[in-house]
Amino acid sequence: MGKIEMIGIIDDSYSFGQVNVPDDANILKADIDNLNPINQLFFWLPIILCLLIPMIIKQRKYGLFNKEEQIKIKEENIKRYKLDTTGKKVCFVIKEYLKIVVILMIVGLLSMPIHEIFHAIAGAIFGADMKVGFIYQMFAAVAITSSKLSKMQYLILLLTPVTVLGIIPAILILLNYPKKIKNAKLAWIALTACIIFIMTTGPDLISSFNIIKNVPNGAVMQQTDNNMFWYMQKNK
Repeated sequence: MGKIEMIGIIDDSYSFGQVNVPDDANILKADIDNLNPINQLFFWLPIILCLLIPMIIKQRKYGLFNKEEQIKIKEENIKRYKLDTTGKKVCFVIKEYLKIVVILMIVGLLSMPIHEIFHAIAGAIFGADMKVGFIYQMFAAVAITSSKLSKMQYLILLLTPVTVLGIIPAILILLNYPKKIKNAKLAWIALTACIIFIMTTGPDLISSFNIIKNVPNGAVMQQTDNNMFWYMQKNK
């Protein structure tokens, strides 16, 4: 089990220190730039559509797109919150939307550090010593390591946040709505939170693609100050 060190605020000149890689190590090719937002869009959008489409289909029968359901909800809200005037109804709607906006803003702000912590947890499980910090020039949280990891371990490290924070919770929401999650609004808020987490993993998805395409199975991967390297482990 590796260690996780919280190193706080760092600058983009942070050094891994002395990292030795074999002379025959190869630099990982980046066929697709993982920092380009347009490139990221093409990687996370298909995942989100696969989650949104089933949710929309369910909404036509049970939720926001079902007129009978919406009339029932409005009548219940009028009785419950005593919305006997137009002014009260308008204020109620504004407050509800503001609550949703605040919740999603908080989710968005927390997504970066939580995302990196899950990278760190995955790496530590594989024995890597992980460092988690915040690069203020890029306004980005990072989880970094110079430890050696196999190709499969590195892929799992990269894909842990999108899987654990995005895909699995979204699937659970779809499976449990409307059986256990009766409120369509709550289901949409929860699914939107999952979508926000998935959108933050665009660089990880592209990096995973580059690794799968360019790094052979059985290779060892290691990060230095200058590049990500891969090489085949020599038999002792």
